[in-house]
Amino acid sequence: MNRYIILFIAFIFVFVSCDEKPSFIDFTYPEGNRKALVLSYDDGTIQDIELAQLFEKNNLVGTFNLNSKYLGVTRGWPQQNGDTIYQKYVPKDSLLIIYKNHEIAAHGALHKNFTGISSDEVLEEINTDLEILKSLTNREIISMAYPFGSTNDSVSRLIASTGIKNGRTVEDTYTFDFPKNYMMWHPTCHDSKVLDFLDPYLELNEQQLSVFYVWGHSWEFGNEKRWNNMVKFCETIGKSNDIWSVGHGQLTNYLLAIKNVQVDEQKITNPLDNQPIWINLSSGIKKLNPGESINLK
Repeated sequence: MNRYIILFIAFIFVFVSCDEKPSFIDFTYPEGNRKALVLSYDDGTIQDIELAQLFEKNNLVGTFNLNSKYLGVTRGWPQQNGDTIYQKYVPKDSLLIIYKNHEIAAHGALHKNFTGISSDEVLEEINTDLEILKSLTNREIISMAYPFGSTNDSVSRLIASTGIKNGRTVEDTYTFDFPKNYMMWHPTCHDSKVLDFLDPYLELNEQQLSVFYVWGHSWEFGNEKRWNNMVKFCETIGKSNDIWSVGHGQLTNYLLAIKNVQVDEQKITNPLDNQPIWINLSSGIKKLNPGESINLK
């Protein structure tokens, strides 16, 4: 008799536990992660090949911002000291090979300084870049890095009108915070300082979402020390199991999707036209699919 009583109590406990409504705590990245890594590289020079391979070897995703009018050519860039640096750009027909596992983003068709040209010229630079990159890859391009990092409020608003959802500057914050304006996205640091922030990010244990945003140019890795530092960084952070390595566009889309989720005292609902979102409930981490709702206590 005692055995049946114990089984009955256990059944009631399981039934009540399953019926108990959870409480909403906060949002997370996929799989419950709270840390993200964005690796953003400019221009589209031939050195991107080795860098993309380094990322892939360590299960990392890069965002490569390309100057579409220079693809397949060699171009000389005059320097302030009178020298000229010659850059060779990746071939047009190689984009889906080199960047197969990475995000392709805009960087202005001819790398013009957006704050030094007219609004019409800015739109021509971006729209031409988008048109060429889309035709070569059949991908939607929603990210960009400003040439020379130069932008302002009017430029960022203008570019947002083209469908671009984020714009990266070169103004390092040395933090892991998000910008208030995604079109004025200041990165954590240039890759020359990346090891300074590696351990602090690996050891970061905070509840709120964060991002370690690294930027640079693959042609700068002609400096052997810089390259070795980047290899060390990628090998170390690639082993972390609590960091979401993601393209800038995918991260932006996820953050925008979070804003679309409806949360009130009784229910949390992910709209049907939204993407899957991960949430932290009192009962554990849950993937909330489009159109799905969860009743809350």
